[in-house]
Amino acid sequence: MAKSVSAVTWMLPALALGLSACGGSDKAAEGSPEKSDAPAKTAAAPAAAPSALNLAAGPDVCFKAIAKHLGADAKVAEITSFFAEGADIEGGSSNEPVGTMTTCKVDYQSPDDPRKLVSVSMDTKTGVFSEPQQMEITVMGDAASFRLEDHLIPLSKINAAGLTAVMEAEKAKLSGIYSKYVWSGVRLEGPGAFSEVHTLRLDLNGRLAANDIKNGGYASVSIDGAKITKNHLLP
Repeated sequence: MAKSVSAVTWMLPALALGLSACGGSDKAAEGSPEKSDAPAKTAAAPAAAPSALNLAAGPDVCFKAIAKHLGADAKVAEITSFFAEGADIEGGSSNEPVGTMTTCKVDYQSPDDPRKLVSVSMDTKTGVFSEPQQMEITVMGDAASFRLEDHLIPLSKINAAGLTAVMEAEKAKLSGIYSKYVWSGVRLEGPGAFSEVHTLRLDLNGRLAANDIKNGGYASVSIDGAKITKNHLLP
């Protein structure tokens, strides 16, 4: 049974989303009465082999594991995946090889009560997801008008694999500014203060060529993975 251990806050009408930690941490700054079609699944088997849990398998590696665990029709609010940056970026403090997935977490519509959100996180050492944990929804604004369904999207409509082309297209510009860089995060962000729709987000960390200072940035990308809607990858 889902346990209430986390909270999610929406601000209306600007719909700003804030999540508390649940099985992972956020590295960079930047919730209907209908029954969900997504069946409940257990964490009895790994969603992916631990050896495959690496950015080298594609920017959608976490998304694919979630789809295997919940089903492609599951309605999700947010997805968070982070990857090891390696010693070159972290300054020798990293124990994980570059690209190793360190966080894979999803907040999605409860199959038991479609008015509620639940969250699961993967143990990236084993590839096994946790049991669902219920999230408490609070609303800043007109709470009576809030409908969770307005803040959900089926997994099947998200093309995180398309981010590969975006990453390749940015390579020349990034290589001219950074002596070395890595993609440190791939996320699905819900509607918020600056967007009325779900967007994908790519996080980057690197060392500036001019002075070897660590610098980070991000790009917001359309759900089809094809178009950058906000580009803050460069300093």
